[in-house]
Amino acid sequence: MSMTESSLISQPDVAAADVVAANQGSQRHTAMIGFVALSLLVTMSLGQIEGFQRGSLQYWLVVAPALLFPLLDLRAIVTTLLGRAKLLLWFLLLAGSWHFFKGDTRAVVPLCALVLGMTWISTDRAQINVQDLTRLYLIVVLVGLLISFLSDFNRYGIVPGFSDPIYGLWRVSFFPNIAYTGTLSLVMVLVLTRTKAGIRQHPIVFVVASYFLVFSQVRGALIALLIYAVLYRYFCKDRAIRPNRMFWIALIVAFGVPLAVFWSAGLLYALQNNGVVSALFLRGETNLSIDDILFQLYRPWLWATHLHLFLSSPAWMGWGSPEFYQSVLDATGPPLATTGSESLPTRLLASYGIAGIFFTLYLVRLLRESDRRDDRWACACFPAVFFLLMSWGSIFHPTDAMFVLLLLTVTRGSAGFVSGLTNCPEPAAGQEQTIEITPIEQSPCNPPPSSIPLQ
Repeated sequence: MSMTESSLISQPDVAAADVVAANQGSQRHTAMIGFVALSLLVTMSLGQIEGFQRGSLQYWLVVAPALLFPLLDLRAIVTTLLGRAKLLLWFLLLAGSWHFFKGDTRAVVPLCALVLGMTWISTDRAQINVQDLTRLYLIVVLVGLLISFLSDFNRYGIVPGFSDPIYGLWRVSFFPNIAYTGTLSLVMVLVLTRTKAGIRQHPIVFVVASYFLVFSQVRGALIALLIYAVLYRYFCKDRAIRPNRMFWIALIVAFGVPLAVFWSAGLLYALQNNGVVSALFLRGETNLSIDDILFQLYRPWLWATHLHLFLSSPAWMGWGSPEFYQSVLDATGPPLATTGSESLPTRLLASYGIAGIFFTLYLVRLLRESDRRDDRWACACFPAVFFLLMSWGSIFHPTDAMFVLLLLTVTRGSAGFVSGLTNCPEPAAGQEQTIEITPIEQSPCNPPPSSIPLQ
């Protein structure tokens, strides 16, 4: 007996376990899409320079679901933590015990939340239906339009030329915080370009997402899109590329781009009068000094500060929470640069020391798994998401919807975004169960339609 699986299986030679995981797309993960929806809608109430006030209604509307919704998958989380996510368990035990016995409970609580959220989106049940995601995106855009038309809370316009000049006259955003417009639109473009059918099935969403992605002029999102587009085209064009080579290409790009950014101030200073360079990297500004460019880039300074904090911490185990070490250090101590989730991999080094390396090693392991499955879309997404991890802040907090949407491309790859819902019957006794990959769901990397037996 055979059955049609409407979610993408982009691997030419899919292992039986991966096919079973993909077939789980026949059920909606209501808790996960519900968490994403609630987080996005609550975020609409934040302005460009505002954050959630601890203890406020907004705060609890994002914190409570981030802690409670994963517990609905507690058994799967425990299984994953003891299995493929064991590096996260070591991270939790090593860093958590060190700072707990030092009395820094403020460092332990966010660590537990990070590991809980990361493990949740690493389970075999972690997935989001593309149809649900596109509908949610349109709803969020409509809510943003209503906010813009009925109030002046959003300082950005919907079309270029109508934004507050302080924030960029020619930038557009449906979120009051423009970073979320660029990030969410990037997610939509990534997901819809995963298969050939994605754009054909959701042309309006793709056009809207592309418009806001480009004209929001969120530099990090545009660079991430460029990284993804180049790698995905290359991985798909070269069908003979060996999996190991794909892994190393993605890994080198992931670490190479931040290193290039680290040393880019001098080059940008020389090329700043080029229109493309100015628009993409310098927010359209010219005649900047090197100090001005460093101020705009900001991240190279932050990475260096995080490394300084790591190397100056006791036993290289990090300084824990800012509230704790600020109380035990005098004014001559290391600079404060560990608040929030800015540049998450290096921030974890500053806060949790050597143990923070386990988080990055876990990401690399996930890339290796995607490579072995020949999931070329996930391998192309990895360097783009890692660049954002190294560049941005609060969107990678475990209470944020972007944490789920972006990191799901890494933890689950193609299996994390299913394109349809079907009720799949069990095969009759003695009959072989197969999944037929239909042409409409072929990705740019897929081989011709075939039936893949489930062993």
